[in-house]
Amino acid sequence: MTLLVIALYFVFLSVIGWLAYRRVKGSTDQFFVAERSLGTFVNSWAFLASLASGGSMLAGVGTAMALGFPYIAATTAGAVVGFVVASIVVAKPLRALGEYTVPDYFRARFQSRIIAWVVPLIILVGSMAYLVAQLKAASIVTEYALGWDYSVGVIVTGLLFTAYVSAGGFLAVSWNDVFQGILMFAGLVGLIIAALGTIDGFSGSFNMALTDYPALGTGSGTDVSPATYVGAFITGVTVMSVLPHVIMRVFSAKSVKSAKVSLNVSMLIYAAMMLGSATVLTVAATTIPSVTSESGDEAFLLIVEKVLGPVGQGVIMAAVLAAIMSTTAGLLMVCNAVVANDIFSRVLRPEAPQRTIVRVAGGATWIVGVLAILLALNPPDLLIVLYIAAQGFIAASLFFPMVLGMWWSRCTTSGAIAGVIGGAVIFAIMFAWGGLGTSAEVVVALPASLILTVVVSLMSGESKVGRTEQVERVV
Repeated sequence: MTLLVIALYFVFLSVIGWLAYRRVKGSTDQFFVAERSLGTFVNSWAFLASLASGGSMLAGVGTAMALGFPYIAATTAGAVVGFVVASIVVAKPLRALGEYTVPDYFRARFQSRIIAWVVPLIILVGSMAYLVAQLKAASIVTEYALGWDYSVGVIVTGLLFTAYVSAGGFLAVSWNDVFQGILMFAGLVGLIIAALGTIDGFSGSFNMALTDYPALGTGSGTDVSPATYVGAFITGVTVMSVLPHVIMRVFSAKSVKSAKVSLNVSMLIYAAMMLGSATVLTVAATTIPSVTSESGDEAFLLIVEKVLGPVGQGVIMAAVLAAIMSTTAGLLMVCNAVVANDIFSRVLRPEAPQRTIVRVAGGATWIVGVLAILLALNPPDLLIVLYIAAQGFIAASLFFPMVLGMWWSRCTTSGAIAGVIGGAVIFAIMFAWGGLGTSAEVVVALPASLILTVVVSLMSGESKVGRTEQVERVV
């Protein structure tokens, strides 16, 4: 029965992908931003589905037991605040720009060939790490539900997701994200209610969990420090304004107002889902003898097995796959847009026809998908740690150059280049060193990017001469 529910889920996705493929027909507006036609209802659930990834659903319990409730609270609170920041600070300028991607903004605002190459490459690196986390989550589910070997699960789900996106583009992703977002929400709420039924008094069980598992309150290991919690929160606050697969939703909205409302609606739903999951499900996990602080991402599946029957397990597996699928599809769209739109169309062949660009995007989807599959065959232990690192890398590189470029007229091209490259390099150095603790790299790299952007802008003395009308709409 579990297998039947999962099979029906994939059949439904395939039908939607085929219908979207028939509508795209070589149009870049259709393929990349669904002709900017998505209303508030569709975009609200699509925003949620893009952010609430497989790591959010599957890894929350294991991460709480390893890194503590404060870490989960910091990441969730940061994301909630980040939605608000994005709706206030960047939604209107980006939607008014009338382009497809984050690199489109940097290209239009700063008109630099260096920026035109560096920003897409940073997004590719960050998105690739994010993709690896999603494919690992998908393989954990198939290993549990279908009995597949981990490597087989990575390869099969990776190829399936890649084929789906390469055919239907952003239209297919958006149509399915509505279904997947609702499925995620309903499935997780149902699991939380079922888990509450197995707990003998939540308050007493919560206190007992803290006593039996001290790491829930303080985290465990030498990788957890105060900077860990600060870094997790700051990452969430800043990355929502530059996270490519989320920002593409802003470009696809019908209007600025629709984009802002969608961001805030999805923020409320996301907060309720993540906080309920992190608290109730983690407490329920501590009542299962086989769950320990070393159980990692599999702890979630052990809860599902304990509190639900075969049909319920199938629905939850489909909900987790929906979370994985929606985020993976969004990330693959980001990567193919970076290659086809930001590099091929904008830098290498500006005169290329739309049909050629769409074909390049389809090919790029396959190249990125296969590379992500290969990297996912040997992933790190905790999904959340990996994708928070990917988010931190993107935020440290792009947040302040983007925001200052929108709201500070003296921000120059030289300043933006210094902020983007400096933030990326410093984050990479801090990550390789590892001395600050998990997720703490952004605490150093983000302020460094701000300082470099401001100081170099003030020192360069570049003027506004040469700005296009498009750029003036952004500033």
